[in-house]
Amino acid sequence: MKSATRSRDMRLDAIRGLFLILMAGVHVPTPVSHCLQEPFGFVSEAEGFIFLSACLAGLIYGKSYWQADWSAMSRRVWHRAGKIYFVHLVVLLPVVLMAWRLAGGMEPLANHFHDFLLRPWGGLALIPLLLHQPPLFDILPLYIIFLLATPWLLAIARRRGWGILLAFSALGWLAAQFHPGFHLAEDPSRLLPFCWGSFNLFAWQLVWVSGLAFGETALHRPLLTGQWRSGIAVISASVVLAGLLARHGFFSVNPDCYLWMDKWTLGPLRLLNFAAWVGLLLAWNPRVPERPLAPLALLGRHSLAVFAFHLPLVVAATTIIGIFAPSPAIQTDIGLMVIALLFPWATFVEGHDPRPTTATAPEIAIPAGRLSFRNGGPAVALDPDVSVKASFPRWRAGARIVRA
Repeated sequence: MKSATRSRDMRLDAIRGLFLILMAGVHVPTPVSHCLQEPFGFVSEAEGFIFLSACLAGLIYGKSYWQADWSAMSRRVWHRAGKIYFVHLVVLLPVVLMAWRLAGGMEPLANHFHDFLLRPWGGLALIPLLLHQPPLFDILPLYIIFLLATPWLLAIARRRGWGILLAFSALGWLAAQFHPGFHLAEDPSRLLPFCWGSFNLFAWQLVWVSGLAFGETALHRPLLTGQWRSGIAVISASVVLAGLLARHGFFSVNPDCYLWMDKWTLGPLRLLNFAAWVGLLLAWNPRVPERPLAPLALLGRHSLAVFAFHLPLVVAATTIIGIFAPSPAIQTDIGLMVIALLFPWATFVEGHDPRPTTATAPEIAIPAGRLSFRNGGPAVALDPDVSVKASFPRWRAGARIVRA
């Protein structure tokens, strides 16, 4: 079978790059943090990052499932999950060991890894099982768990459709809103120091399942047709504008409403605000010149490497600020330096990445007799780190179909 030429949509990479910058800026406590904290309304970069990752997983692994079989697809998914698991341990274990050694003389470091330092041996035993997740180190475990479930989600969707999966996913999210004991936290009285992280798994699975459904569905048909675009654009833009104005203080919000905007359980108003952004971008489908997007796209192309790199930088910067209490100007410089260091790191990774990043008129290898693409078909990248050259809701033209 002839291999597919890898291609990318720079806009998707740029969005991921923007999310990485926001994460790095928010995670370091500086005056800049407040400016970068949820600038787009009552949504954070975490929702966007997980949703976009799920969309790409649906496109990539949905295509692999359609082109081969469940076993081949699941091996690819689990290989990717294993890679992320390895990166998670390689980054986290040295950091917690260093914290164990140095925290006695560094109060900020001791505070950050407080749960781990209460029972370090128990923490070390639970970290490989993803049952102990210190602050900031809980996003990759969430991603790993969702990836491990992805092959079965795709299999159920093929047999039963996405409707039933989304219905059960919504019920799981709804149950999480009532805090039925799913969101476990560290309790020093326990035998082992379980620490599940801040994200409520039962709530955030809705973001993953929805993104997976979007991505896999986009392989077969446009997500949004012309007859719906205008209406969805108007409604979504109204919700987005209201979220922006409320978030930045242009009108007051009843304090009780903030209970409906909780990030960790993905409160109803937060979910509505995020859904409005998704609807607006689908209906708008903006075309942005590639040159201004290039620096952000560089980060997005290597999102796993950049995210992993930023974690120890953030811990170090936070510890330095906590110990020396520099002036706000110096704190800002430290925060901006953390962001700036992401770019040479991404450039280094790019220089050692053998995968091509651009392609024209990509070829899609299709098994004979199974050609069923509509509107020209998408050019799907076959690597989990590679975006797709498909635009929503309409596909880009120019792909050449090659029968295997």
